[in-house]
Amino acid sequence: MPETVTAADLFSLKGQVAIVTGAASGIGRASAELLASAGATVIAASLPSDHPEVAAEEARLRGLDVESFACDVTDQKQLSALVKHALDRHGRIDTVFCNAGVALDTGPHTVGTDTELDLMFDIHVRSVIRLANLTLPVMADQGGGTFLIMSSLSGVRGNSFLGQYGVTKAANAQLARNLAVQWGAQNIRVNSLSPGVIATAFAEPITSNPDAAARRLAKTPMQRFGEPYHVAGAVVWLASKAGSFMSGQNIIIDGGTVISD
Repeated sequence: MPETVTAADLFSLKGQVAIVTGAASGIGRASAELLASAGATVIAASLPSDHPEVAAEEARLRGLDVESFACDVTDQKQLSALVKHALDRHGRIDTVFCNAGVALDTGPHTVGTDTELDLMFDIHVRSVIRLANLTLPVMADQGGGTFLIMSSLSGVRGNSFLGQYGVTKAANAQLARNLAVQWGAQNIRVNSLSPGVIATAFAEPITSNPDAAARRLAKTPMQRFGEPYHVAGAVVWLASKAGSFMSGQNIIIDGGTVISD
């Protein structure tokens, strides 16, 4: 007889320990809260200036097991301290969601600066490689785990405005494929997520500008913007047993924008 499973079994994260970076607001905060609501203990990391402790405290008041950790992901020592904190306090790491990000573009490549590109590369790519190198061996010793990387629709399509940002986000999707191949035999699943426009402070240059919003919605079959939980739901799925045969994929969550004519 086949194994009988329920949705509660498939999507439960009970006993998991998860790290989410860029977790003080937007998609990161929604993901930290939803992971916790599925049973995980979550370490919500963000820059000190983003006050991750505020978001964590609000989550705890709702009964969610979320703790904060102040961390600049571009600092190797702070990343190491984040991982050490998780292991010292909880003894394991099951899921990592590398969500920290910033868009610094102000126009096409001719006006982009090396400083902007270097910082976006540090945040989106180099820090993810470093965090992978710190956590994936731990997961391998435990028997497996999930590593998730925030990419973007900007890394899938050509961009007239977010070109340098898009280049680093395309690198995120390739990094997920590389890590999935390198660590798959250790039962580690690695995927990237590429949202379209999600209604967060990050996307306000589009969502709060009537002309920009109208142009984007005209190219989106669902004719609406996404909400943070649309991405957070995919994070929970990928971290759970339900997502345990998914690896090396770039999952696009965009209301159909990328396939629209």
